[in-house]
Amino acid sequence: MKSLDSKYTAIIAFPTIILFALLAIGYVLLVWLYVHQTISTAWIIGVGAFLAYGMFTIAHEASHGNISGGNEKYLTLELTLGWLSSLMLFFPYPAFKVIHLEHHAHTNDPEKDPDGYVNGKSFMSTLFRCITLVFHYYYRALRKDGDDIPAMKKTKRGSQLFIALITSISLSFVMTDQIELFLYVFLIPALIAAPFLAFSFDWLPHYPHHNLHPQYNTRIVTVPGLEFLSFFQSYHLVHHLYPRVPFYKYKAKFLAVENELLQLNSPVEGFRNDDLRLFQKENTYVDLLAGDTWNYALEVDEIKDLTHDSKYIKFKKVGGIPFKFKAGQYVVISLNIDNQKISRCYSICENPDHGELAIAVKRVPSGKLSNKLLDNIKVGMKVNVSGPFGEFQLLNETQHTFIAGGSGITPIISMISQALENGMSNVSLVYGCKSKDDVMFNDELIKLTNRYPEQFKLYLTFENLTIDKQREYLSNIDKGAFYLCGPEPMMNASRTLLVEKGIASKQIASEEFVQPTEKPFGLEHKIQTNNFNYKGFQNETILSAALRQNQPLPYACASGQCGTCKAKLIEGEVEWKKTSPPAILENEKDAGYILTCMCQPKTDISIKF
Repeated sequence: MKSLDSKYTAIIAFPTIILFALLAIGYVLLVWLYVHQTISTAWIIGVGAFLAYGMFTIAHEASHGNISGGNEKYLTLELTLGWLSSLMLFFPYPAFKVIHLEHHAHTNDPEKDPDGYVNGKSFMSTLFRCITLVFHYYYRALRKDGDDIPAMKKTKRGSQLFIALITSISLSFVMTDQIELFLYVFLIPALIAAPFLAFSFDWLPHYPHHNLHPQYNTRIVTVPGLEFLSFFQSYHLVHHLYPRVPFYKYKAKFLAVENELLQLNSPVEGFRNDDLRLFQKENTYVDLLAGDTWNYALEVDEIKDLTHDSKYIKFKKVGGIPFKFKAGQYVVISLNIDNQKISRCYSICENPDHGELAIAVKRVPSGKLSNKLLDNIKVGMKVNVSGPFGEFQLLNETQHTFIAGGSGITPIISMISQALENGMSNVSLVYGCKSKDDVMFNDELIKLTNRYPEQFKLYLTFENLTIDKQREYLSNIDKGAFYLCGPEPMMNASRTLLVEKGIASKQIASEEFVQPTEKPFGLEHKIQTNNFNYKGFQNETILSAALRQNQPLPYACASGQCGTCKAKLIEGEVEWKKTSPPAILENEKDAGYILTCMCQPKTDISIKF
């Protein structure tokens, strides 16, 4: 996508300031009309709801820094407008800012997107959640476990101050015998506006709430006039891709990147020739339908025990669309553990011809994600899944020999199943397990043996697959393709044996999951923040160094998308990993602001949040 330029950003948002002034005048007039009983109470409430609805845009723009445009001398004005507009909506601005940036960082993530609160399982539950969203904001702002999230902890005092202020204002209306004015002009309209905002800005743009890819996780609706009713939030995808563009420039930015969006098949919906039909689920399933690599929040559809320490986990199809992958490939599962997203690779254990997606998970010592899955997974639970990945696939040979150990059977069961169903007639499996109680997919292997007695040979052993043991099983096999997956000693033995047999490397496929971990190296620099000091190596970001040492820096996405980790560089020099992340403007960088998730220390540095 095209990057930002000064035509759309780094400007003082005078239209937003004027909009706030008009809304404020509207409130003054509404109070006058109520006091003089010029119009009915129903009209007072209706107009008040519209004014509150409009005030959300002011709070929203302030939360992104789009009123000041990153210009420091307007930051106080921006903060003031953020607080005042939030007062009209009765939600705490300091918490809203963190919560909204968290939404941008984790859109549609079932664990970490705070706006996912509105995703009910039925119309009534969605309606209830939209009505109570403001109370959810208060819960997130004040809950005790929120202290574990540095960005939220940092705003807790501001949220408490906001609550004290709104309480004082409310009491002043009561004490001056103006409680009805307070109810009809301010409180009831805000309570009416809130669910409309929750539905139209949180629920509807992201429907059906599965896709996690930034090009497909929200939509653009080009229906004429809707941009004015929605304060341009009908161009919601533009806002997510370019969060530092002021709301009144969304349409202009859309027209500038329209061709790129259409080429990517992003959800652009409306009545024009090239537009998709309005609010169709399939509009956000483009990558899945095309068989591309995807990233989705998938619902667990079935769980069953494979052994005493392993489970089969199948995911529900999205929109009934068959999953497309190659036998032997894997997906990446991500879960939130101790306030950090942990990702691990798991092989797909289903035959791709069936269109189902399932993995097998085995308990392992210190297996952070695997063990949490086994302990907490439930049918109906949503999990972040991305894929398919991997080059461990069937080779173009007439004879196929598989060597597996323990959970290494997981990708191989998929490959064997497809090979046999597709008519391959010379398939063998050497499978080593600790005991008969540790045989994963035992029932499936028995079925394949019974169904294909001439085509499939199974050699199951409860001894270690040493080179001698493998030599025994493979004594009559010296050609075709060989597939290895299991413990490292077993795979090393397999490779040594196959070299002895004269098997060419192009005839050998292997799968081994090693999580890539980049160890800190190079010069170590001191990092000084508002409240504590620590050290970071030159190859790691300021944020990753803090996380490694359990230091509580505020952050959300860790990828330069949201701006939660923005800080001012007081002293020293940094290196940018990504030169133009969307969450920071060039004029802010020129003023000394950095993103700790995108910057590595080049010298000793001092930063201020």
